[in-house]
Amino acid sequence: MSDDALTYELNMPKNHFLREYGMELQPLDSIDVGMQHSPSTSRSQSMKLTSFPTADTSSMASRSHSPSVQAGILYVPGTGPIATTSRSPSLQVENFQLSSSGSIPSTPGSDLADAEDDLIDEPQETEHLPTVKGYGPEATSQHGNRFKLLYVPDPSRRSSSSSKSQRNLGYALRTITANTYKILDQAVPGYVFRRPGGRSKEGHVKVYISEWLWIIVRLSTVLDGSMFQVTYMSWEKFRDGILTVDKGIVTELSQHDCLLGGIDYTIDYRSSATYGWKDSSEVDRFAANLEMIRKVIIWPPSRELERAGWKFPIIDNLSAIAASLVPACAPMTRRLGASEPIPHDMVLKRSHSDCSAHVIMPDASNKRSWPYLISQAPAGEIWMAQQYMPFLPKFGEWRVFIVGGKIIQVVHTYRVGNGDWLGCPVKAYWSLDELWAKIQNQSTTAADVVNPDQGTSTQRDRAKEEFESFTLETWKQLVLAEKVSASGGISISIFCRLDVGLGVKDGCLMYFVNEVERSLTTSLWMNSMPDGAHGVFADTFATTLYDWLSGTKDPIHL
Repeated sequence: MSDDALTYELNMPKNHFLREYGMELQPLDSIDVGMQHSPSTSRSQSMKLTSFPTADTSSMASRSHSPSVQAGILYVPGTGPIATTSRSPSLQVENFQLSSSGSIPSTPGSDLADAEDDLIDEPQETEHLPTVKGYGPEATSQHGNRFKLLYVPDPSRRSSSSSKSQRNLGYALRTITANTYKILDQAVPGYVFRRPGGRSKEGHVKVYISEWLWIIVRLSTVLDGSMFQVTYMSWEKFRDGILTVDKGIVTELSQHDCLLGGIDYTIDYRSSATYGWKDSSEVDRFAANLEMIRKVIIWPPSRELERAGWKFPIIDNLSAIAASLVPACAPMTRRLGASEPIPHDMVLKRSHSDCSAHVIMPDASNKRSWPYLISQAPAGEIWMAQQYMPFLPKFGEWRVFIVGGKIIQVVHTYRVGNGDWLGCPVKAYWSLDELWAKIQNQSTTAADVVNPDQGTSTQRDRAKEEFESFTLETWKQLVLAEKVSASGGISISIFCRLDVGLGVKDGCLMYFVNEVERSLTTSLWMNSMPDGAHGVFADTFATTLYDWLSGTKDPIHL
């Protein structure tokens, strides 16, 4: 298949788009008819594409697959949005007063300051607005869209104190304006903390801030704020408003183009301690009400996150890709049935979990029993047994950040003896042949397998090409596999993180993808990125998200 054939364009006339899905659009009417999917062709006869669990096996409320036109946006489940002729009126905000729903709109260029002055990285650096062909102010003006974003941070990433945020991998030390700090501290407390002591430029403060909160703030400064206007809302206000279908919250949702965040369905989202649910029924009522309201585009899509939370379908697709398309040593993984004998030499993993919270190593004998496993899966989560990969704990992983089909940054991470994580930016690569020779030496450590300081430039370039070719080709095939299951656009074509490790297959050292992260709780390892990389990541994410919201193209752009 040619690269052109992989591009999924969305800038087609609406009626033509609907006809492609077996539908017709009646003027001025909402659409409420069943969607017929276009026939799909397989990339390879030998590749097995795994379907995600159906709504019956998911804890999410069942949903209709019919498209609709609401608030000026054409919605077709599983695809990107297409802007219609109408747009929500701009919300005029004076002096950043707290709205009735408890959110605080931010207006870049005034109280959030100009992009040149608002966000100054730590260590301080000069901020430059991106100059990307087709994305300048003229292009934005030509599109005629400045999208209004509503950001609701996930409570699983909230910190209780400044000291704890300093030790949290999901937080980074940044310098922002004092006024920005006041706005964020009032709107989303627990995600930004002033650094005790230290000196800052006048009118600025050093803060420990949730990585994704900093990224979202940055969105409002790209191209002098001509792309996005961002409003912040606390999880508690959002949760309670959706549960009660509060008129103020519904109205505010309708005044925005896209909701970022809200709840991460890939992790333990049924936790009452984290999310504040009064009982389990609130989780399903929240999902059903949000689907019923449907006043705003949600990114990443809730249903996609729920599917990804099961983990096994993604692992199965990665195994199929490794077996037939992109050679890799994918670990053998199988689902464990209730009361089935537990393999003593395999790693146990639970669905809907993160941060290794439900990963049981072979030597943890006290946890390898069905009474314990069942107690750790109260909402019907599934357990899997996966082949133990000894090079993972010994040599670590390469965390590969892909935005819009491009590798933006790679960070190598590994755990030290006390359990803490260490990370460093990847500047150079060994080839697999060189790594195979190195690891024959038992004294080789995780720090030795990254950033070589020897070899010719040609050797280093070829090693980099070897790594990036494996990573991007695996990503492309995973996008295609998930498009078949989702019948449309998916979030990993906009952003994802692939965690790559080393393993041996048939006597050869090979790469493999250990995890795929895609949500707004994904650790960005910003503290391990080089100076300036944060801004490049954020600005690339901004232009990619803007493309998607504009309906110009699915940003897989292979």
